[in-house]
Amino acid sequence: MTNLINRVYRLIDDCWISFTSKVGGGVININKEASMQLQFAYILNNAFDLIIYAPDEKVSLELETGISVDGRWREVDILISMKKDNEFKYLPIEMKCYKTLASSGKKRGGADLFMKDVYEDIHLLEKYSLGAGHLSGIQLTMTDMKNLVSPLKKITKNWDYDISHGYSIIGGVVKTTPIGGKPVNISLLKDYTFNWTQINKYYFLKLIANS
Repeated sequence: MTNLINRVYRLIDDCWISFTSKVGGGVININKEASMQLQFAYILNNAFDLIIYAPDEKVSLELETGISVDGRWREVDILISMKKDNEFKYLPIEMKCYKTLASSGKKRGGADLFMKDVYEDIHLLEKYSLGAGHLSGIQLTMTDMKNLVSPLKKITKNWDYDISHGYSIIGGVVKTTPIGGKPVNISLLKDYTFNWTQINKYYFLKLIANS
């Protein structure tokens, strides 16, 4: 099973490179998170056959699948299921997309909510990994808003949820700054560094929730 798991992680890396290159190059148009999920899942699903090396191996994915976290069901964007002989493993993927223009063409707000939600994704992925058979999950993010990645200054409260390039979390963190008038309580246990990749006008981020 370990060998299959490693193949899956490498395949996700390759498919993310393909996805980001296609989006950055204008081959794929992403206007919101739902289209990001569908397009990436399509690339990933069509590549699974490349890493199946034995009759007792199987890899598949589901979208918007429920996982229980602290007695509450949460929907993970993509859940990859792996089977080797009679053993099963599950790898969750959470995704976030923020574009300066909404799908309607109007200027989009809510960048503070987006930043907070990236932290929420990582929090959930750490929680998911505590479940039986669940592996360290992956958080994938894209944006065309340069100020989120390379801000000129960080003076507003939304920067308590800093996702800028090079920012690091060491030894975990607890975030409680309210966003949108709603209370927040997000705890992260592990270390993370936000290293963005730029392709033309887009910025892409990949994090592994090492719980």
